[in-house]
Amino acid sequence: MENENQEIEDYSFLLEDSVEKHFADINILLLSGKHIDQKFYSLYSLLESYEASWQNYYKKLYKLNLIPDVFDGNKCYYLDFWDTGRGKLSENGRNRELTEMQTIIGLMLWDMYYQKYFDEEKIIHWNDIKNQILESDHQEAYKRILFDTLRDSYDEKEWSAVESKFHKTISSFDKLGWVDKQSAQNEELLFEIRPAIHRLSKLYKDELQNFDEFSKQFKNGVL
Repeated sequence: MENENQEIEDYSFLLEDSVEKHFADINILLLSGKHIDQKFYSLYSLLESYEASWQNYYKKLYKLNLIPDVFDGNKCYYLDFWDTGRGKLSENGRNRELTEMQTIIGLMLWDMYYQKYFDEEKIIHWNDIKNQILESDHQEAYKRILFDTLRDSYDEKEWSAVESKFHKTISSFDKLGWVDKQSAQNEELLFEIRPAIHRLSKLYKDELQNFDEFSKQFKNGVL
């Protein structure tokens, strides 16, 4: 592993056989917003082994910081263009940010992660989400956002519309490495929440502190 304090002056690490073999995968995933953790063992190992060189590469060529972060004791790598709005990917609309609905669903999943804190794998079924909406401490906020009215129950058509929103968001989060989707689009939703979901707690710490007020602003079109 490289000396973290060593000043890297060239890109010779790109000529290493292992780096050449996986460079395209690493580059495409990071630039698409992926958070790479040990689940992607080969890619993660190369990022860790040549960490300073990769950081120099993205800083010099893309004006982006490659962040080695730790979420719930699990290290992962990602590029920081959401945090700072800087870099070449933020030009001409190339920086894809979360929609308000994705943010709301993401904060819900972050809460559900901690409900399964002692489970080795945070596996979520569609029924888990329904129970979260109907019975959690933030049930009024969730209902306010996902349904038109606050009621004790909703019909099949209403639930189907909500599940469709979750399917779209989970597919997006799967590409980011925040979840591992295990169901097809037309199947009942099933996925694992990955530790990288904690990135949301850094991006939206103010909203998490007053989630109910955040949900009201969302519903009223303030956001």
